[in-house]
Amino acid sequence: MRPRLAVLAAVLAAVLAAAPAAAQAPFPPSDSLRATLERLVETGRTTGVVVGLLEADGTRRFVSAGSAGEGHGPLGPNSAFEIGSITKVFTGALLADVVRRGEAGLDEPLRAFAPDGVAVPTHGERSVTLRDLTTHFSGLPRLSPDFDASDAAGTYATYGVEALWASLGGVRLPRAPGAAFEYSNYGTALLGQALAARADTTYGALLEARVLEPLGLDDTALRPGPGLAVRLVQGHDAFGDPAPNWPMAAFAPAGGLVSTAADVLAFAAAHLDPDTTGLLGALDAARRPLRDAGSGMRVGMNWLTATPRERTVTWHNGGTAGYRSFLGLDEAAGRAVVVLSNAGGDGLDDLGLHLLDPAVPLAPPSADLAIAAAYQDGGLGAALARHAAILEAPDGFRVDGDELNDVGYWLVNRGSHDDAIALFRRYVEATPGAAHPLDSLGDGLRAAGRYEEALEAYRRAVEAAEAASDPRLPFYQANLRGLEREMGLD
Repeated sequence: MRPRLAVLAAVLAAVLAAAPAAAQAPFPPSDSLRATLERLVETGRTTGVVVGLLEADGTRRFVSAGSAGEGHGPLGPNSAFEIGSITKVFTGALLADVVRRGEAGLDEPLRAFAPDGVAVPTHGERSVTLRDLTTHFSGLPRLSPDFDASDAAGTYATYGVEALWASLGGVRLPRAPGAAFEYSNYGTALLGQALAARADTTYGALLEARVLEPLGLDDTALRPGPGLAVRLVQGHDAFGDPAPNWPMAAFAPAGGLVSTAADVLAFAAAHLDPDTTGLLGALDAARRPLRDAGSGMRVGMNWLTATPRERTVTWHNGGTAGYRSFLGLDEAAGRAVVVLSNAGGDGLDDLGLHLLDPAVPLAPPSADLAIAAAYQDGGLGAALARHAAILEAPDGFRVDGDELNDVGYWLVNRGSHDDAIALFRRYVEATPGAAHPLDSLGDGLRAAGRYEEALEAYRRAVEAAEAASDPRLPFYQANLRGLEREMGLD
């Protein structure tokens, strides 16, 4: 599935413009914003959503719409969500604090933190450093090479720290660290675990002691206690079906936190505090750009900074199987926006950007939703016909070429394997020579127990990725190796 950061990068690239800075308009009244949120629920873009707004004078307010899921109370500022990759900016804050204390340096090599016997990859004489990891310039792939993405929930929950370090032995860097931006959950996971190893503790304990407790973020945790767990709203996939939670082990620094809109907004407020001493000084350093990430973006300690239209926004987004999140700061105006949704898909990043910079338009609903609705009404034939009609006249829908892929995975999760495979095959036909559709077809066949056909699809995906120098080659190779192990072929 598509990395969520890439989705927001595409949104930003579509609206970047050389426009003069304008005075920031106030956030809309709560009633007006609530009406907008209700429309997003009605069009299927989310099941439920909570928005937190921080005004320049420090005023905070929260607006919500939709459902927290069956058996849950109404949504509000204290409803808990998986916040996915927004966890990365918490890890960036931890790194900045460690650097502030002189316990590590940004340009220290990762190998200085690794356990004995771990072979950390290099490219020529260039080693991966903490700066490379936090800016996504390490050259490491998005996920570790042995990560089984076909069961992401299970893999995240059981993939331990020892396995994370050991997986480095299977990595070959395609370029020198520092040469190019490539978003990597793997790199951020290693960063957080490296900091924990230096402190001789766990990532969760170090984050709590250095960031969460000092900022009073009592409703933010890797492993929610009873009081927070009972407020964890039901996550849903992009099409409204219940989705599994993603408790994370070794990958926790990249996306493992559960939090509330109230806590995430408090975290944002701390970044905008004029005090630049102690931890607040570390927060200030964490969001300062360190490198140019391309497409008009710059990257700091996991924070991204860009100017979509008229305002410069410092941001990160996040996503797990059933949740999407956005956190954005307008430092010049002293304001912040948090958007937490309990539905998968592309999320509501455009809403967060629009609230910070009204010149950024709200996106139309994805064609995925219309195709899935057609399937529910009339089956596979109706879904394919709706897809063809939208391609011919896409007005009113967002079309990105991955519609059949996304609906296909939805059908896999529902157990409709034959129909999912049919959509994946149509996706392969529509994008000849591309690796991603073949890998998706492999996932569908594998889920249906058609292992020999899945093996062939995975092999073709790897061949296509090799031919195109696709940066996701390690991901496709990991899927192939995982199935080979499952079939006893390794």
